Amino acid sequence: MDGLVKPTDGKREDPDINYNLGKRIRSARKSRGLSQTHIAAALGVSFQQVGKYESGQNTMSVPTFLMICRALRLKPSSLLDEHLGKEQ
Repeated sequence: MDGLVKPTDGKREDPDINYNLGKRIRSARKSRGLSQTHIAAALGVSFQQVGKYESGQNTMSVPTFLMICRALRLKPSSLLDEHLGKEQ
């Protein structure tokens, strides 16, 4: 199991991941002058749902994350690098 990180508390998800990723998505969206409505249209969801992703309240699937990255014209790694670097 070299190189693998085991969860220490038995939880399936780390709520900080949802919060931190959502915060980075929100920051990227705002820096591009885009609204939650713009991202929602790209995803086919409501702007309220986008707000829930950005606040970390709701967990997004990998396909949803990739669609958000496409709408923001970002590489997924640009939103993940900081968080992944903290765990390595």
